[in-house]
This record gives sequence, structure tokens and C-alpha cells, in this order.
Amino acid sequence: MRSQAPRNMADAVPEHAATDGYFSKLRRQLIILALAACAFFGNLDQSRAQGEADYPNRVIKIVVPLPAGGSMDAFSRLIAEKLSASMGQPVIVENKAGASGSIGAATVAQSKPDGYTILFAIASTIQSPSLQKDPAFKLSELTPITQLADLPVGFAVRSIMQVKTLADFVKLAKEKPNSLTFGSFGNGSTGHLLGDGLAAAARIEIVHVPYKGEAPAITDLLGGHIVSAFGSVGSLAQYPDAIRLIAITGPRRLRRFADVPTFQEAGFPLGGLTGWAGVFAPAATPKVITNKLAVEIDRIVRLPEMQTKILDMGFEPVGDSAEPFAAFVKTQVEQWAAAAKAAGLEPE
Repeated sequence: MRSQAPRNMADAVPEHAATDGYFSKLRRQLIILALAACAFFGNLDQSRAQGEADYPNRVIKIVVPLPAGGSMDAFSRLIAEKLSASMGQPVIVENKAGASGSIGAATVAQSKPDGYTILFAIASTIQSPSLQKDPAFKLSELTPITQLADLPVGFAVRSIMQVKTLADFVKLAKEKPNSLTFGSFGNGSTGHLLGDGLAAAARIEIVHVPYKGEAPAITDLLGGHIVSAFGSVGSLAQYPDAIRLIAITGPRRLRRFADVPTFQEAGFPLGGLTGWAGVFAPAATPKVITNKLAVEIDRIVRLPEMQTKILDMGFEPVGDSAEPFAAFVKTQVEQWAAAAKAAGLEPE
């Protein structure tokens, strides 16, 4: 007897054979997808690597977290000019002042980590997050590139005052509690902490007046609205007939201002605190880019003509590679946090 033919071809295929065919097809599709993904990410990595190798190929922006017109602003523009010439691309400076440097630092921290937006910061920039309840940025969002210079902070008084030395100022402050004012470039700034540190060490009561940068503080000092101020040595020294420098921070006297003693020499070491300037980038910026920037900026800082200009500003040129600078920043964060605590400053 002739057997009955299957109703359709599927009925004629064993169950295990149909299953094998399905998984074979699925396997082929997965392989194709995997190869496509490899090709995509391979091209992406290749494109990223090509972009890093071509860096820079457009405008680089330097964010300065201080107002225009101050010494740090002028310093940044000197570096920008040289960096533009050596990198073959425009390098512009953008001032974003306020909140003791937090506004400018946050701008860079939140920028694309591609090396085209970098920060020229001062010591107060790393102090600000610890003095704010809701900081605009975290230090972990920035990566140190290189230290530019030591920025000893100067303390000056109006020349018409009968104050020749720091000891004279302390004596007058004790005679007139809460009558002497000192200006700084912002609440929680380097100058603010140094002023409070001096008050604590000398056991005097002086009144802090914050400004949005050193330029307006010096203007008010010249105008007699305040009697003393902390600021960059070079800026304060521009007015020898109206302003008298009586002390500077740092371990030693400056070469260009050898007649001005340090706080330590005057008997108030202030915990060794001093100012500095350095370069930062967004945290995820590729190492090849930050290294390139570090090498080039260090080279510029070491140029003889740049050294002369930096010294004339009252700065001490450094030019330090990323790793030593990163360790330095870590130590500075701890020292300034301790200083803020000692001064009784609470996050606002």
C-alpha cells in the first residue's frame, strides 16, 4: 500500500531540523550585528585617535575666572599669544569672573573634554568648592595640566597712613579694633583667608571687604574706600606713590621686590599659605592632549622673554609637568581647607 504524502513540507521536516535551522539563522544575524558593531566602534576609535593626533585644528579657548584688567588676566593673554603662534591656531581668552573662580571653573568642568576649552586658575579656584554648600563644580571634574607660576600675594596699605611695616599695621589695628578694612578678590578667596589668618595670628580685629577681582579692590584702595588690600604683588606695586607694600606670602623674598619682607620674616608665617596659577582641563580630556598642552605651555613659560615679563608681574615662573602639579594641587586643597576651618569660615 502506498503511504500517504505529508500535507505540507513542514510536516516532512523533523522537529530538531527546523530548530537547528532557526538557530543557525539567528547565529548568522548575531555575527553580522557583532561585525557591524566592531566596525562602528573601530571607526569611532579611529576617528577619535585621528582627532587627538590632529589636535589642535580649531580655536582654543582659555577661561580665566577673574575680571579683565588684573595681573592674572594679563599673564593669561601673554601665554595665549605664544601658544597661538606655536600651535598654529587662534587661542582666545574669555573672562568669567565671580564666586571666587567657581563660575569660570564650572564652565570648563562642564565643557567637552577635547582640549579646546581649558582653565587658567589661581589658588582660590580650588578653595571655593569647600566653602560652598552647593558648589558649581567638583575638583574631580577637572584634571591638572601644569603649574604656571607661584603667585605670592602682597599685602599693601595706603601710603598716607603712618604704617611702614606689618608690625605698624598690627599695632594700629590693636589700637582701633574693627576700624581697619582689608580688601580681597572675593569671599573665600586667597586674600580673604590670608586676612583672616593674619587677624587670628596677630589677635587683631579687621574688617573684610570682598570684591569681584583684584582690580576693583585696588581701585578702592587708591580711592581711600579701604585702608589695605591683598592682591598680586605686580598689580599693587604699580602705584608706589599711593600704595605701600608691607609684606608678601611665600617662603622667600621676590627677586624683583627684594625690599619687601615675607609674612614669615615679619613674624606671621600664616601656615606657609601662598598663591599660585595653574592650567586645568575637563577631567575626561585625553592624556595625549593634556600632555601636548603641558609640554608646550611649560616651554613658553621658560622662554627668557617670558621669564622677564612674569617676574615683572611679581610672579615666580614655574612650568611644571602634570604629575607633580597634580600632587601639589592635592596638598594645596588640604592646606587651604585647614586654613578656612581655622578662620572659622563655613560653607555658604
